[in-house]
Amino acid sequence: MAQVTAARPRLLQAGEGGVVALLGVALPSHRAIHVWRRNVAVFLELWRVNLLLPVFEPAFSILVMGLGLGTYVELSGDLDYIQFLAPGILAVFPMFAGVGETLWGAYFRLERQGVYAAILATPARAEDVTTGEILWAATRTVLSAVTILLVLAVLTPFYDLIESPLALLAIPVSFLLGFMLGNLGIAYISIVTSIHQLMYFFTLVLMPMFWFGGVFFPLEDLPNWAQDVAWFIPVTHAVDIIRGLIGGQLDLGHLWDLIWLVVVAVPTYWAALWLMRRRLVR
Repeated sequence: MAQVTAARPRLLQAGEGGVVALLGVALPSHRAIHVWRRNVAVFLELWRVNLLLPVFEPAFSILVMGLGLGTYVELSGDLDYIQFLAPGILAVFPMFAGVGETLWGAYFRLERQGVYAAILATPARAEDVTTGEILWAATRTVLSAVTILLVLAVLTPFYDLIESPLALLAIPVSFLLGFMLGNLGIAYISIVTSIHQLMYFFTLVLMPMFWFGGVFFPLEDLPNWAQDVAWFIPVTHAVDIIRGLIGGQLDLGHLWDLIWLVVVAVPTYWAALWLMRRRLVR
């Protein structure tokens, strides 16, 4: 009697699936959009809860720190502290929403819920899963940025926070920042072995960006070595661009900030594809 073997999903084997020899990964296909759409559908089921904190937390931070701490801070020129703080909040707070999706959200989909294994049982590749997750992280960053931008618009008649319509361009900048940080988050979960290790990324990567990215104080007041370190922090460049957009004062330095973000996004994206393929392909 012929032996009957239960069918089970097969993950892609190394060398299959259109892997480019020079890159070590396959180019993502249109199926990455389906992964993104799956996450969108889940988000829409709980959108009221998911958008509650991105509205109130930044608003409280701007008002409490801008008006409270601002009474003790003197900046050069005619700029009030709340006007200095608001663009930084718009740049930095959305990253928590985006990176959260590629840390805890993606980790649960990878290890606890079996979502990735189910997707890989379809014609989708590991690179499609990775790209879809990164695009979703960038989208969550944009959604958070839009809500904060609306908060700033509401507060503008009282505190002159937005001085230029160029502030709308903060949305694509947020997407770029979310994409790059999503690359780092996906690359990290591809090598962790425990959910408790996710806090290392939060503490050692995100929090230094939060505090030393030029959000709360001018970087020009720091020692030269600290300014050099801050230059390598992605949030520093996003804060600089968004501050210029909101104030309507752009110069060549902002173009270099944008180029830095784009250039760094490319190798970090490849690293995320390569590391996650190693994790998923057996």
